[in-house]
Amino acid sequence: MNILRTLTDLFLPRHCTVCGAELVNCEDFLCNVCLCNLHWITWNDTRDNPMLRSMWSHHDVEAAGSSFYYNSAYNFRNIFWATKYYGFPRVGEHLARLSFPRWQALGLAEGADAIIPVPLAAGRRWHRGYNQAEWIARGVATATGIQVYSRILKRIRHNETQTRKNPLQRRENTAGIFAVRKNSPDLNRLTVLLVDDIMTTGATLCDCIRALRETYPSIGIHIYTLGWAGNK
Repeated sequence: MNILRTLTDLFLPRHCTVCGAELVNCEDFLCNVCLCNLHWITWNDTRDNPMLRSMWSHHDVEAAGSSFYYNSAYNFRNIFWATKYYGFPRVGEHLARLSFPRWQALGLAEGADAIIPVPLAAGRRWHRGYNQAEWIARGVATATGIQVYSRILKRIRHNETQTRKNPLQRRENTAGIFAVRKNSPDLNRLTVLLVDDIMTTGATLCDCIRALRETYPSIGIHIYTLGWAGNK
């Protein structure tokens, strides 16, 4: 396998998603320098941290965690753009698989019975060919062994992109856009890990939680996102 990778890299060199440097045999998607320099989140508590506290005024969420800080001014934004827009969802899967074990050790997946990725609108999924949150969820599933259920939630109406909207506009833009699919399994008294790529204001996640709780009043909810747009 290493020989094949070496030969492939010789004729079709791979490049770092962040800085563009040519990758060597042992590197995947990011060079080791960029991987080490990611703005990793170092919270040591899944039950009380800035991300979780930002949700408390909206929903009862039991645990939350995110792997690294997101800021559109950082070069590391390329990770999310590659995952979301440029056809490289495996970048998100790889980083989730690499980083989630730390959160697993802190109990983020403890008691979780299912992983649910935030769904995309049908048109956006058709245009991109994939849902980036689902790929990130696959990385978490590989790390934990918990099954991904990608057809529990659906978008029932199209909404405008959240880019350049303020917090209030984001909540108005995402209000009532999700629902639980008919004939979904009964998740009452179970705990799910809700997964998305980036949490900014939490508006999208909040509407997912609303939809889940309307159908499953006794469901437990944990949250994981690959990136968090809050302050250090």
